[in-house]
Amino acid sequence: MKKLFLLAILGGLSWWYFVGSRTIAEEHVTKFYQDLEHATLSRNPEAICTMLAEDFETVGTVSAGGRRTTSTQNKTQACESYKALYETFEQLGNRMGGMVQLDSSYKIHSISIRPDGKSAVVDYWSSLDVAGSLMNIRSRTTDTLIRRNGKVLILRSEGKGSIRTGGQ
Repeated sequence: MKKLFLLAILGGLSWWYFVGSRTIAEEHVTKFYQDLEHATLSRNPEAICTMLAEDFETVGTVSAGGRRTTSTQNKTQACESYKALYETFEQLGNRMGGMVQLDSSYKIHSISIRPDGKSAVVDYWSSLDVAGSLMNIRSRTTDTLIRRNGKVLILRSEGKGSIRTGGQ
């Protein structure tokens, strides 16, 4: 009887590891973007970094000040960029005599779950306004999300965005 019980437990754990903790559904995607927005508004780049897969890659084209640049970053590089961005927000707040207000919004245009249930491709739009009209960041992005050990992560992100500052 103990052996059957042990086999049942091992079978359940195996199923969870290889199937249950790796399949993704629309509810997982929706919750992921809610958590991402919360981390953004909480000024927590470390939390954002934990949402990136170890083999994460992003390709982005950004228009700012009349210039357009395209860059590719891995997880380490992206995390450094997030930290630098939030340090910039803090410095702006210090110069303005307080903490700058962040306003964020996003809209998911489509969620496509792959037939094997192992990943989702998400097309969405997002905006981040810093201190009202001091800095406005807009982007349209396509993310590939995966689920590992029950946690949803961004595997790949491709997007186009713009950054406007108060004087533009």
